[in-house]
Amino acid sequence: MPQKISHWPALTQWSPEFFKRSYGDLPVWLSRYDPHSERSYLDQHIEYASRKTTMADYVDALSGDHGFFSIRESIGMLQSHPELLEHVDGFRPFGCSSEPPASQYMALWFSPGHDTTGMHIDVAEGLLFHIYGHKRVILLAPDQTGLVYEDDLNKLYARGLEDRIDPEDLEMWRNFVRWSKVNPFEPDFERFPALREATYFDVVINPGDVLYIPLGWWHAVRSLDTTISISKSLFKDEFLRA
Repeated sequence: MPQKISHWPALTQWSPEFFKRSYGDLPVWLSRYDPHSERSYLDQHIEYASRKTTMADYVDALSGDHGFFSIRESIGMLQSHPELLEHVDGFRPFGCSSEPPASQYMALWFSPGHDTTGMHIDVAEGLLFHIYGHKRVILLAPDQTGLVYEDDLNKLYARGLEDRIDPEDLEMWRNFVRWSKVNPFEPDFERFPALREATYFDVVINPGDVLYIPLGWWHAVRSLDTTISISKSLFKDEFLRA
């Protein structure tokens, strides 16, 4: 949906410099996914390589060797800093839930160029509101599942995971999220030959665009440059279906 949120104040205010200036001392958690590793997206999710820094230091590192670390799916930042929600015009024109922000799923993504989110299926249908930079997104319909080499969810029942992964997160990953072994941006057809037969949508989203991701669709995301987005799931009545 091109330019559906071009009226949001965030489009003119949010940038790496804005977050450094306004939230430079804020502690932020970074997580890592290396799309070039032979370890799958699920494997790396389970390993959960993370580190803590400040927003200012993170912004300063964006143009250097960031080591595949980025602010991924930061659920707490928007709820903890409600002033940021004033910049998104109540998510209009999509119609926001009457539930308070703390009860809703909304996540900030703030990524360096070439940062990648591996191919997966989310817990619910959702919208990706894109604010800064440019992202490439590959989407595959549910009928392509047999060609994307779905990962083994039994990995999520390995001994000891309950001791180091939040139980609610682990339960959600086990029951609602699905994971692919392939990197669709740099496909390895020797390891995954059936992937050649897959049909898919390959899109680039620009500032002001909104991408709808239907329930059950595989998708992977890559930042083409430094990017800032908000993802929001369509649970309950959080959005009007207009």
